[in-house]
Amino acid sequence: MFATHVRRTIVGLAVLAVAATGLTACASEPEAPDASTMTLAQTKSPAQLLRNEAASRIPEAIVEEIAQSTDKSTACETVEQDPDGLLRKWDSSVRVVLTEKGGFDVESVVENLVGTFIAQGWERGSHGGSIVKLTSKSSPTTIHISSVAANAEKGTTSIVQLKASGPCVTTEGTESAEVVDLEARD
Repeated sequence: MFATHVRRTIVGLAVLAVAATGLTACASEPEAPDASTMTLAQTKSPAQLLRNEAASRIPEAIVEEIAQSTDKSTACETVEQDPDGLLRKWDSSVRVVLTEKGGFDVESVVENLVGTFIAQGWERGSHGGSIVKLTSKSSPTTIHISSVAANAEKGTTSIVQLKASGPCVTTEGTESAEVVDLEARD
């Protein structure tokens, strides 16, 4: 029940994101907003929408469940470089567990997913070897896509991991009202 609700929510948000993308396609490709003028709150929704849109592009017939979804701000620098944690970005991630049925290869699922973004003008890069990083000149948000193949000996199924990240922005720190409110911490 919960997985169905999450899947419907993701699909609904993705439809809105695709509609917005379609409307902007009529004009020339805009430049991404200047991250130096953005707040963490302004980066949260674009990261969540990009994550949801990517998840909705995985064929529903091969999705077993949405295993884990995470939304949080993370530090952009090490504690030594930024001891107060002022420079932060919004990360939205989801683990999509794929069904064992269908005889598909998880790497081809990832390649097809990446191809849908490339067809929309996103640029492919890599991040740490097997992680695909997608960027767009019209978006300050990036997405990282990776996968883990099923392993019958270990009893695991295939997983696609999606992580959308907003740009690094200046905040008032980890315990600031903005960060605490956005992370829904008390």
